Amino acid sequence: MPRVSVISNGRLAVAFDGQTNVRDLFYPRVGLENHLSGHMLKMGVWADGRFSWLGDGWQIKTGYMPETLVSRSIAGNAALQIRIETNDAVHRTHDLFLRKIMVSNLAQQQRKLRIFFAHDFHIYGDVVGDTVMYEPAINAMIHYKRQRYLLVNGITGKGEGISQFAAGHKELPGRDGTWRDAEDGILSGNPIAQGSVDSVLGFDLDLSAKSRGTIYYWIACGRNLSRVLDLDARAKSIGVEQLLLETENYWSAWVNKPEVDLNPLPREIARAYKSSLAIMSALEDRRGGIIASCDSDILQFNKDTYSYVWMRDGAIAAQAFDLAGFRESSIRFFLFCNQALTEGGFFHHKYSPDGSVGSSWLPSPGGGLLAIEEDETALVLYALWRHFERYRDIEFIEGVYPNLVLKATDFLLDYLDSDTGLPRASFDLWEEKLGTFTWTAATVYAALIAAARFARVFYNRERHEILVRAAADLKAAMISQLYDPEKGRFLRAIYPDDSRDTIVDSSMAAVFLFGAFSARDRMVEETMASIRAQLWIGTDVGGLARYENDEYQRICPDLPGNPWFICTLWLARWLIARADGPGGLDEALKLLEWAVRHSQPSGVMAEQIHPFTGSSVSVSPLAWSHAEFVIAVCEYLQKRGEMASAEENRMAKEPGSCF
Repeated sequence: MPRVSVISNGRLAVAFDGQTNVRDLFYPRVGLENHLSGHMLKMGVWADGRFSWLGDGWQIKTGYMPETLVSRSIAGNAALQIRIETNDAVHRTHDLFLRKIMVSNLAQQQRKLRIFFAHDFHIYGDVVGDTVMYEPAINAMIHYKRQRYLLVNGITGKGEGISQFAAGHKELPGRDGTWRDAEDGILSGNPIAQGSVDSVLGFDLDLSAKSRGTIYYWIACGRNLSRVLDLDARAKSIGVEQLLLETENYWSAWVNKPEVDLNPLPREIARAYKSSLAIMSALEDRRGGIIASCDSDILQFNKDTYSYVWMRDGAIAAQAFDLAGFRESSIRFFLFCNQALTEGGFFHHKYSPDGSVGSSWLPSPGGGLLAIEEDETALVLYALWRHFERYRDIEFIEGVYPNLVLKATDFLLDYLDSDTGLPRASFDLWEEKLGTFTWTAATVYAALIAAARFARVFYNRERHEILVRAAADLKAAMISQLYDPEKGRFLRAIYPDDSRDTIVDSSMAAVFLFGAFSARDRMVEETMASIRAQLWIGTDVGGLARYENDEYQRICPDLPGNPWFICTLWLARWLIARADGPGGLDEALKLLEWAVRHSQPSGVMAEQIHPFTGSSVSVSPLAWSHAEFVIAVCEYLQKRGEMASAEENRMAKEPGSCF
């Protein structure tokens, strides 16, 4: 089930499915140590002798409070005559997951309700050696293993604490889990269990007819018992209501930085722009790594996740943060990159959020080639220059220049093929094939230009000239070898056996995305026309597929693939870049509206969507999807502003003008 919302403070991150269940809980790094790994924390209700877990049989709407990372869900059950509204947040300063649950009795008579919370933790990602214990001194349940403690507690609006509890076992023969104990409305009171364990807590609410009661619930996360006890005391003394308000106010202030004027945008696009920035921030570890996604449901395919830092995705997210004025986020990412760069000057396939090398499926090619995606190294350099171009923070650049710029640039130069002038073979951005791809060549060109500009900033004339010449030679090689005049477009790739890949691939948009060619260049126009003609999904949903006959999670063999947000937004960015009047921006605006329309109601954008229903496919949210949306919006506003200025200048020059 796709994640519909994610909340985070850069250390503790929590993700929810569409039935209000918590499905992922990362601590103490975003993307590392998922203490649920797709299992869940769920809520259930006992009323009038009947029991129901929130899910099937409930009408549920989920989303965020406006302009915040505070989630809001509304769940109704007509049979039980109950309505539950929930607000969830992770406090920005304290590692506290906070919930406010407002339970409405819709019946005409007074009722005694019992609200249950079930906890299926897998601490450190597994169930070996976990302990759960009830602590009567504070009336709380504590799950722990080694240096990870999760304390669960709560209080009603009337000041009453936990009324029932049970610790027990799960995933063992004959034991579904302690959550079963709640379904008769009475918990066993078992105080402790070890091994493969879970727990359930219960709260009593006495509600008169047509009235509402409140439960405040929290999970304190820490590395030791004293830390979670301190956080528990803080939650009790300050109160969840106040802590939620602090969190809501923080995010409202954060997303409303004044650097970008959103007034010219339609309201729904401005709202999605702010949501995208907040969701990207939720996927950012406080130490700089930006994970691709927090959605662990992908585990079912290959027992691995998207909770890694791909430098490509991170560099594009850093560019989006910079364009939107969030300099601190991009700086943290570049510092992460500076630490992760190999002695050879390149990045590995992907990284865990602690900077260690992540899992990989890229085989070693041999023959002096590397099992890398060269564009990941190139795009970090490109994004770093775009950062400096905007902020001119020479002190920061000076600190990373010797390693992140010089060493990476030397690698890119050395990895050019002296015979072809193109980059030597590496894996493509889709991580499927080994070759020299138009996407990779375009990103390496952009990186060489960026490095040349850095050399000029640091008054290294010789290096500047070498890099400018290398970039020019690479561009010439792209024209002579990667452009096919017969087909009237760029090729997807040339492979080590010299075969040419003529499949239409949306990533060929890189020829203009990173500045190698103008968006109005004839070769770019032809390439983008082919992409549009071959990859547009001819259903009511629309959108652009990755490439012809894309099999990854393919829904229909009669279509080129599923619609992807990033690919569709590349088309929007091309329309923006080539626009020469206000009318030229209208089509791009429609694609931005398409992205908003096919986001989840919460604003979350998946990797792909179903070509017939528009529902989310694969992981959700995907940081890259949100980053491309932010970039496209910023480029739209910039082009719109440039057009307005040009029109003002034109009118000012006209005889008799009042300007």
